[in-house]
Amino acid sequence: MDVVGLAHFKTLLEKHAAEIRELLAGSDSADDSIEVDSAIGRLTRMEAIQAQAMSDEGRRRQSGRLPRIEAALTRIEDGSYGVCVRCSEVIPRGRLEILPEAAVCVGCASTG
Repeated sequence: MDVVGLAHFKTLLEKHAAEIRELLAGSDSADDSIEVDSAIGRLTRMEAIQAQAMSDEGRRRQSGRLPRIEAALTRIEDGSYGVCVRCSEVIPRGRLEILPEAAVCVGCASTG
């Protein structure tokens, strides 16, 4: 991958990492539990519990993504970014645009 491409993906990965860190830092205030004694209707309480569960799952997924982004930034620094860590084939740029932290090509990803 050329220098311009690497700079593009480095910027993109750093942006994603910053957004995730900001989301996770703000999660403390978003972790407020639903109060059992609060005076809201049954459906509203159920909706609030569902929204809280969805928010928790989103934060869990993003926190799992952060190490993969950091590993991709390390691969940029050591010159191995954009090359499949399993088969050593070049990862297509289109895949990296969608999933910039991808460490494996589509073929290796589909074989598990």
